[in-house]
Amino acid sequence: ILKLQFLYFIGDTHKKRMKLLFVALLSLAGSAFGTEQVRIALGKTTDALSVEWHTENTQGGTPTVRWGTQNGSLIHSATGDSRKFTVDAGRVWYSHVAVMSGLSVNTEYYYQVGDSSTGFSQVFKVMNRRTRPAGQPYRHILMGDMGSSCAFTLCTACTQHSYTCDKTTCAKNTSVGLVSETDADMILQVGDFAYNLGTNNGTVGDQFFKNIEQIAAWTPYMVSHGNHEDDATDLAHYIESWRNMPTNSVPATFKSANGEGAPNSLYFSWDHGLVHYVAMSTELWFGVTDGNTTVASLLAWLKVDLEKANKNREAVPWIVVHGHRSIYCSCDGDCHADARKVRKEMEPILFDYGVDFFINGHEHNYERMWPTYKDKSDQSNVNPRAPIYVVTGAAGSQEMHEPFIFPQPSWSAFRSNSFSYSRMFVYNATHIHWQQVQTDPTMFPAADYGRVIDDTWIVQSHHGPFNLSTAPKETPTSCPEGLCGEQDHWLPLLNIGDYTKTSGVNLIAEYRRVHGEAAWRDKLARLLALVNEKAVEWEYVRGDGNSDSAWAFKWKNNHA
Repeated sequence: ILKLQFLYFIGDTHKKRMKLLFVALLSLAGSAFGTEQVRIALGKTTDALSVEWHTENTQGGTPTVRWGTQNGSLIHSATGDSRKFTVDAGRVWYSHVAVMSGLSVNTEYYYQVGDSSTGFSQVFKVMNRRTRPAGQPYRHILMGDMGSSCAFTLCTACTQHSYTCDKTTCAKNTSVGLVSETDADMILQVGDFAYNLGTNNGTVGDQFFKNIEQIAAWTPYMVSHGNHEDDATDLAHYIESWRNMPTNSVPATFKSANGEGAPNSLYFSWDHGLVHYVAMSTELWFGVTDGNTTVASLLAWLKVDLEKANKNREAVPWIVVHGHRSIYCSCDGDCHADARKVRKEMEPILFDYGVDFFINGHEHNYERMWPTYKDKSDQSNVNPRAPIYVVTGAAGSQEMHEPFIFPQPSWSAFRSNSFSYSRMFVYNATHIHWQQVQTDPTMFPAADYGRVIDDTWIVQSHHGPFNLSTAPKETPTSCPEGLCGEQDHWLPLLNIGDYTKTSGVNLIAEYRRVHGEAAWRDKLARLLALVNEKAVEWEYVRGDGNSDSAWAFKWKNNHA
């Protein structure tokens, strides 16, 4: 297999990049801050929104959110709940959560947070539970694995050279990327924040929240837990930093290294419009626990939650379960032992309760599966007879692209390892329009940033538990061009055809058929010459293609 997927077009030297990141870390270290890192989430009821922010100290001030329907007339207020964070070495900071309640649906509210001591934030604006007229869909944005640096999906200005990609950084171009999704009803990140929340005594996490404030303070930002929030420090950051989630888990609290129990955000659920969302931590299968929250407690709670959701499908027909690790994928070793470990207990539940989608990150790529059950699939999205699995972990991080080292299986409808995020347009009880938006600045032309690379409809007229008698029972031997597709991030350098319309595998096969093997070998030689000429760095991945914990780039001595 040609392993060109290890390329990353940097255009400068490895030493320069690492120096820039070191300088960035120094600039983050020890910086004092006031009221900042504001983000908002859906409340536990439709008349509520929950906002969280951080300060370096309290100094006797009363944390407060104040709001109103007119800017300059914030006539309502609520006191926040403050918690001291003591896990970061050499510093203490505070998280604050306050709830705006009594809100009307389909109404815009202006709000700000802070206190008399540390000051108040700017005034933000948020829509509470927009009601879409018939024919206009709810717009949900989904993605995973977005860091502080390399947050390429946030906007075109984000780079690998800096942890900072805030409102000022992105101001030059807000027409594409996540910053352009101002009409979104909700944003969901399925784990792996900042890389990592606890890095450099938590200052990398601080910068992540500063970066996303430009979207997360204006649109409800929902989450699930990832493996980069597994160790004691990062887990404490995750638990304390997302206290504003509408948790309804059993047990209700989770005790992290920060001490007293906080709201348990390792699994919980909420409704938005026509969709019932269930967040779950796949990390419970890999050792994360406080002794009370376990795989067993998750599964018991999940069955109760899905039973209740099925009784409400006339009002909320779609069910989306999301976590971090894959249940189905085809890129590397993660798709074998780890995926099967979660799949063993989760797949029967998702099938039995008629879950429409399972969405995850972890793999730094995008892959949309056909409706799949027990490795069998139907190559159709019309009235699916099993859940649809989607990997959308390509928002951008220091671990970079995740290569596909295995051939695309027939149950994989589309896959790409270019940076990207997902749009889910929920039209009604039967129709969802799904798009994948490319946001990769590495080797693609600038005009390709914001290009839709996958576009499909899912039609389900029979929501409810799936039936074993009608479940997919065949494994198609192939998937024809136009029905399935794939795209690798190195394709533009090959220059062998239109990669926007034809998969890389088929482009290469056609080139070799038309021009012959000698021409193909010459093409590869020219590509490697271009690599050396342009000072390209080769992404560091392990032998199995996995990029987990590949924190830095390393030269491949033989460029292979």
